[in-house]
Amino acid sequence: MTQNFFVAIDFDGTITNKDITDAVIQKFAKPGWEEAEELWVQGVIGSKKCLELQMGLIETPLSQLVDFVDGFSIDRAFLNFAGFLREYRIPHGIISDGFHVFAKRILQNYGLEDIPIYANGLKEENGILKTLFPYSKTDCPSGVCKCMVANNISKGNPVILIGDGRSDFCIAEKAVFVFSKNKLTNYCKTNGVFHAPFKDFNDVESYLRVLVSHMAADPKGLLSNIELPLRGLKYEDSRT
Repeated sequence: MTQNFFVAIDFDGTITNKDITDAVIQKFAKPGWEEAEELWVQGVIGSKKCLELQMGLIETPLSQLVDFVDGFSIDRAFLNFAGFLREYRIPHGIISDGFHVFAKRILQNYGLEDIPIYANGLKEENGILKTLFPYSKTDCPSGVCKCMVANNISKGNPVILIGDGRSDFCIAEKAVFVFSKNKLTNYCKTNGVFHAPFKDFNDVESYLRVLVSHMAADPKGLLSNIELPLRGLKYEDSRT
């Protein structure tokens, strides 16, 4: 039976051990990318504009960038977690404000190319990199509007988020539960978002296994069951 909730998974720094997009920019972009980054951090520009500026400072062929990505690894526990999602027919997808071509290459390296990816596009035309934003929204400054994407592909079902950074802040406010790392954990604590900090995907899988077992007896009771697996799991109920 397909579960009636959706798991939205960030990519850079969540599935991967390092932020791939940041690494590419730091390695290959000409001077000036730091200024764009600072404007983004200050909230002067959104990630869409920031990525346009930063990727415009890269003259390296796209094929070389993709080869560079081969040197990065993922949380090894994600391999088992992906199998768990398939086994229990839990709808899921990677929703990333990074680039599809990098995420696809990493997943292929681990035999995980079947996982849906919703991310920004990157192509090369006459030796020039072009950024594409198929999941952007007019009133959203991000390259990928994670809230819009999650709502569309979840078909209105509750969303459980797994993330780590600024691109996850908005969707965290709308998710029924959040697994967090790094900046996202701090954001959840500050803004009263129901969340559990996690070390690796073993933590997330342990929680979801208990949730699925409860829902087997009460298929429509996600919201009433959402807190049951938290017994024994370190989490932060920052809600007011």
